[in-house]
Amino acid sequence: MKPTGARALRRPKLPRPALIGVAVVVLALLAVVGWQFRPKGDETPYRTAAVEHGAITRTVSASGVLEPLVTVDVGSQISGLIREVHVDFNDQVRRGQVLAEIDPQTYESRVAQGQAEIAAGTAALATTQAAVREAQARLEVARADYDRKRTLVEQNIYAPSVLEQAEAAYKQAQAGVASAQAQVAQQRARIGQSQAALRAQQVDLGRTTITSPIDGVVVDRQVEPGQTVAASLQAPILFKIAQDLSKVEVKISVDEADIGQVREGQQVRFTVDAFPDDNFTGVVTQVRKQPVTESNVTAYVVMAVAENPQGRLLPGMTANADIILEERRGVMKVPAAALRWTPDGAQQQQQVRIGPPGMGGGFGGPPGGMRQGGGGQGQRAGLMGGQAMAQQLGLDAGQQKKAEPIFAEMREKTRAAMGSGDREAARKAREEAFTKLEAILKPEQKTKLAELRARMASFGGRRGGAGGFTSGVVYVLRDGKPTAVPVQIGATDGAFTEVRGPLKAGDQVITGGGPKPKVQARSPLGGGGQGGATRVRL
Repeated sequence: MKPTGARALRRPKLPRPALIGVAVVVLALLAVVGWQFRPKGDETPYRTAAVEHGAITRTVSASGVLEPLVTVDVGSQISGLIREVHVDFNDQVRRGQVLAEIDPQTYESRVAQGQAEIAAGTAALATTQAAVREAQARLEVARADYDRKRTLVEQNIYAPSVLEQAEAAYKQAQAGVASAQAQVAQQRARIGQSQAALRAQQVDLGRTTITSPIDGVVVDRQVEPGQTVAASLQAPILFKIAQDLSKVEVKISVDEADIGQVREGQQVRFTVDAFPDDNFTGVVTQVRKQPVTESNVTAYVVMAVAENPQGRLLPGMTANADIILEERRGVMKVPAAALRWTPDGAQQQQQVRIGPPGMGGGFGGPPGGMRQGGGGQGQRAGLMGGQAMAQQLGLDAGQQKKAEPIFAEMREKTRAAMGSGDREAARKAREEAFTKLEAILKPEQKTKLAELRARMASFGGRRGGAGGFTSGVVYVLRDGKPTAVPVQIGATDGAFTEVRGPLKAGDQVITGGGPKPKVQARSPLGGGGQGGATRVRL
């Protein structure tokens, strides 16, 4: 027995369930850490897509507004009170149909006043005409008296002074006739002025009835009965009539960077927000040369005409338009991403270019090799000769012997082509040499040759080649490894690009993925290595 006076020291003990819980938590943490820092495979799956045959459509995208083909603003040339309006929005109207009426009382009274003035002038004309006849009668009497007295004077019956008095009376009668006739002419002129004024007043009276100048649809009405129209400096617009909504115009605003590619006759595809699932088509009818500048951005207006048989397209709708610049059908195409993808580290690979004879090398020339760039720029591409080519491909002595005439032939053709400035002929000479060289290579050497050709095509690609194609390279997954394939790049729609080259439908081109650079990570648990860090390859 232990002494009763002494207390035994006792260690506190955790309950069994608590110990089990702590152990489970620790194991879970270790499992999570182990999963996060587990060794991962060196290979990352490639993302691929199949080469396809289909259509490539190159377009210019822009926004626009729908407008009627012909819109007429119907206004009023006179002022007055709107007495009646006969049409409303969306009404179909015919040419000459009455749209509205202005109160005609003022203009009717002016017409009546003009008619009264003409009647008074006509009466005055009759009076002056009677005065002319009276003057003509006095003239006849004076002429007869003058003739009689002249005879008597000649017979010495009357003195000459009598004849002089008769002659004076005769001339006075002639002046009276002329005066009366002048009054008649003056009165007729007054009547003509009154008639002209009456016609103007009648025209104004006719303008109190507003009629449609065309067949069409009322798309806007800006007047109500009882409203006063004031046509002082300009004619106020009362109605807008669209002539024919079976066709609409699309007014498209095209950026100045794209306007050079747009031509009359090109097709236009567009959608409207009201019918987002429907596509509508039209044809470019006009490329306006007047620039439109807003916020320092210059654009040009392109007009297109589209059919609207069901009348669903309405004026003012916003159109999201694509002007079709080029459409190629039945071509070989690859995703555009395939032309941007390169294997990891490909940018650090040496690039090769072909130089014309006399530029320090070229295929079949003296050995070139790589040159060191100064200024910290690192390695840059040198001019590769036949020997360097053989080294790159790993040709044995037998293969080098067979390759020498191939290089010599290519050198001669290239020199002739570059001398005449025909770069396309030089390119074809190189391609022919590559084809002949491929026949003497082993499978692994053919792969190296394909990659070398692809790098050369990518480096030496230029615009303006045959058919507008440029040089490029895609990578095809063969035996689990990316293999470079040189291609010619044509039209693109943004998602797919037309290519020409040694590809066939179904080939899997690489669009992404692949091995990533390896980095070092430290384990937070410590232990091992410097400072208790564990290096894990990701």
